Amino acid sequence: MASSTYAAHRETQRELILETAQALFIAGGIERTSIGDIALGSRLTRATVYKYFPNKEAIAGEIYKGIAKGWAERNKLEVWAFGGSGMERLQRFVLSHFDNLFRNPYEARMTSEFNYMYSKHLSVEAAKKVFLDGLEGERRRLLACIKTGQKDGSIRADIKDDRALAAVLNFTSGLMNRLGELGDKVEGEYGLGVQDIFRQICELFLEGLRARPTRRVAVSSRGPRPGALPRLRAQPQPRPRT
Repeated sequence: MASSTYAAHRETQRELILETAQALFIAGGIERTSIGDIALGSRLTRATVYKYFPNKEAIAGEIYKGIAKGWAERNKLEVWAFGGSGMERLQRFVLSHFDNLFRNPYEARMTSEFNYMYSKHLSVEAAKKVFLDGLEGERRRLLACIKTGQKDGSIRADIKDDRALAAVLNFTSGLMNRLGELGDKVEGEYGLGVQDIFRQICELFLEGLRARPTRRVAVSSRGPRPGALPRLRAQPQPRPRT
C-alpha cells in the first residue's frame, strides 16, 4: 500500500514538472528556460527536478514524445480507421494533422521549440531515439500507406517509397516550424487566412505525389476514319536522261 502511494506521488510530481516545463517552453522558449525556472514554477526544489530528469533537454524530449503519442492516438481514429486508396489515406493524414494543429496550436509551438533545440544541442542519435519512441508506429503506417498507393496506382511509382516517406515527414515538420514560430503573423504577411494558406500548401504538396493517369492512344485497324485526308506517299522521282 505504502509503495503504491509513493509511486503515485512520484508520478504526480513527474507530470507536474512536465506540465510546468511545457508552459514555460512555449511562453519563453527552451533556450531561455532553466531548470531553476521549472523548479520554481513547479514549487519543487532543483534537486527534486533532477531526480526525474538529468537536464531540460530530457524534459523537452519527454514532452515531445507525449505530443507525438497524442498524434498517433488521433490518427488511429481519424486516419487509419478508414479505408481508401493509398493516396486518399495519405491525404487524410496530412490534412487531418494540420487541422488538429489549428485546434491545438501549442503543439506546433512546442514542436518548433524542440526542433530548434535539436539543431543546437542534440546529436542525431539522441534525436532519433526521441523520434523513434514517439513516432515509430506512425512512420511504419505511413510507409505502408505509400507502398499501397504505389501498388494501387494512386501515388507516383517513380519516387522510392523511403524517399517519399522522408519527404512527407520533413514537409509536415517544416510547416509545423513555420506555424509554431510565426502563427497568425503569416496572415499579416499575405492578407489571407493562415489556415487557408497552410491548407493550400498541403494540397499542392500532395498533388506532387499523386500519380498521373496514363494516356492511351487508340490504334484502329479499320483504316482511316471518314473524312480523314489520305496519307501522302513519296513518289519515285524519274531518273534524269543522260
